Amino acid sequence: MLGVLMACFAWAVIIPWSLTAPPTALLRTLYVVGLTGFGAALLWVLWCSVRPDLTSGPKWFGAALLVTVSLALWAPAHLWAELAQRPWAWLAGFAIAASALLGWRMAAAAGGILAAATLVGGQVFHASLAVGVPITLTTAAAVWVMCQALVWMLRLLWEAQAGRAAQADLVIAQERLRLSRELHDVLGHRLSIIALKAELAENDEIRTLAAETLRDARQAVHDQLTTNLPSQLHTAELVLSSAGIRVSIDAPQDVINRASQACSELMAAVAREAVTNLLRHSAATQVAISLTTEGPHLRLTIANDGVSRRWESSDGTGLAGLAARCATQGASMSIVQNESWFELCVRCSAEAAGSR
Repeated sequence: MLGVLMACFAWAVIIPWSLTAPPTALLRTLYVVGLTGFGAALLWVLWCSVRPDLTSGPKWFGAALLVTVSLALWAPAHLWAELAQRPWAWLAGFAIAASALLGWRMAAAAGGILAAATLVGGQVFHASLAVGVPITLTTAAAVWVMCQALVWMLRLLWEAQAGRAAQADLVIAQERLRLSRELHDVLGHRLSIIALKAELAENDEIRTLAAETLRDARQAVHDQLTTNLPSQLHTAELVLSSAGIRVSIDAPQDVINRASQACSELMAAVAREAVTNLLRHSAATQVAISLTTEGPHLRLTIANDGVSRRWESSDGTGLAGLAARCATQGASMSIVQNESWFELCVRCSAEAAGSR
């Protein structure tokens, strides 16, 4: 349908060209350039007319552009018109019809300006107003009637597609909500039991960790969880200490404060995944975590003495997933490994704005 609409308005360029005869090759070239600009402005207006989601700004811009280009062709179309022909009247009629597809306000503005230009052209170039004005108005009315149905059908089609996309998003959201509720029920029950047993066993570290994890799970279910670097470093210290691993964390508050939310979330995810892999796949006894600055960048380093050949989660995430996430956010991840130490470094812009 869009192709049919564009084909209808192709005559807006063909007819004025066929009814004019520029005297020189240079003028013919300039006239072709002008008609090409007129055609481009028409395409912009047609695109705006079939987009139900557009605001009035782009529509008014399109109408103003079309009228401006049309007025630029006013003198050439009159001066180079073949005997008894009215190329400007046809051109103005198509421009008014296209503007009318955007709305009655655009139609009134474009129609008033271009109709006035037609009247002035008749006076200046001694053309018959009894021919030029009717051609302009009849062309505008006929083209608008033929194309209005196509525009209406295209708008309905695009709205239907948007409705299907919204319905699909709703189904996905409902499924995520169902899964999150089930996760909350299962995980919340188990963590509550762990916290209770830890309290009975007077193990404050496990009780605190279970309570914080339960709180995060509840926040995640309600879509309120934002991974925070300071809290993640604190959790890492608790988990590693509970596992009997000596841990040192050097993350000055002024350095943490420099990180944007996106950078902080990325660093927190790195710390969480690195600690998880470390506990699963290494025999570390010492872990050193540091956060430093490198100009406009932040550098998170996590080193341990439990070198392992397997540093990948069983579900396919882990360091490979972290590397991909870092790449999408403009950060870089590197690994340095020798016989006794494994070091993971992530370098991220402090002003990182999120996924690109």
